[in-house]
Amino acid sequence: MKILRKLNKEIIHFAEGETMISSKYRTVYYRFGNEEIKVQLPENSLLKRLFGWFRLSRRALRLDKCNVFLHEGNLIIIRQGKVYLYNTAEKQLTQTLALRNCRNVLHQSINSTPEGYIYFGEYGNNGNRNAVPVYCSKDGGTSWEEIYTFAPGSIKHVHGCYYDHYTDKIWVCTGDFEGENCLLVADKDFKKVHKIGDGQQKYRTCNLIFTEKEVHWLMDSQLETSYHIVLDRATEKIDVRQKLMGPVWYIKELSDKGYLAATAQEIGAGVLDNKVHLYYSEDLKEWKTLATFNHDGFPKRYFKFGVIGFADGRQSGNSFYMFFEAIKGFDGKSIECCLP
Repeated sequence: MKILRKLNKEIIHFAEGETMISSKYRTVYYRFGNEEIKVQLPENSLLKRLFGWFRLSRRALRLDKCNVFLHEGNLIIIRQGKVYLYNTAEKQLTQTLALRNCRNVLHQSINSTPEGYIYFGEYGNNGNRNAVPVYCSKDGGTSWEEIYTFAPGSIKHVHGCYYDHYTDKIWVCTGDFEGENCLLVADKDFKKVHKIGDGQQKYRTCNLIFTEKEVHWLMDSQLETSYHIVLDRATEKIDVRQKLMGPVWYIKELSDKGYLAATAQEIGAGVLDNKVHLYYSEDLKEWKTLATFNHDGFPKRYFKFGVIGFADGRQSGNSFYMFFEAIKGFDGKSIECCLP
């Protein structure tokens, strides 16, 4: 991997052509061509505003975290338990939803269908195992309906909602502990729902890769060793393949060829060394390590695990974007890279 340039951006949410969406603390930057829009998100607490000046306190209080999903030129933004729609034509920010159990969702976990239905599920600590909703918007993020609800005690949270263009279905990934890990396959109205998985860690994942005959995922388990898992669509049997050096949160499919993935530096038996591994696979048969990074040493439970994230949008092996949390020398920064 070669670094083309470093960017002073905490998160790059989307990058494609001349369009880039990034954020730092509570400001979202939407650049398209020569124009840039800045969207400042509400922060009612004066104390949080003070802590927001400093990267380390932003990390500790999770003040840096937000999600931004680009949809038909507008921005759907999630921060501190609130969902907003930013209308770029009117330059207007409107709160559209208050979440029950979480402040944010995982990156890449908000997705849409060809007709513009948008889906995401709540991702939070949920120690009491309350009911977990999946939301859908059919009007571009102006309003939301709770289209499906996981019963109390059934799961901890949702890792992501993904559209499968081969079957025109929505797949929902859940976690985290014994009995809570499954893949829910639903039609767009969630009237017909099919569950895959028996709750074991092999079905714990944050992301999915769809092919015509198979569904691939990389396990997200700090509790036991993670592997590349392949589901046969016809039989729904799984094949356990390559061992990974830690749990994988984020992956990226490149537009020309191949896939990127990164392990998270967490705490647990499934973390096999003290590195964050950036993987690349050209054909989903073998994952090779492109680079390794070190955690920056601050206590993980309070100042975050070591994580590499990828920007949404169409990117190739000649130019793709990553952002970093709690990584030595890169924390709170983003980079543009290319394959070797």
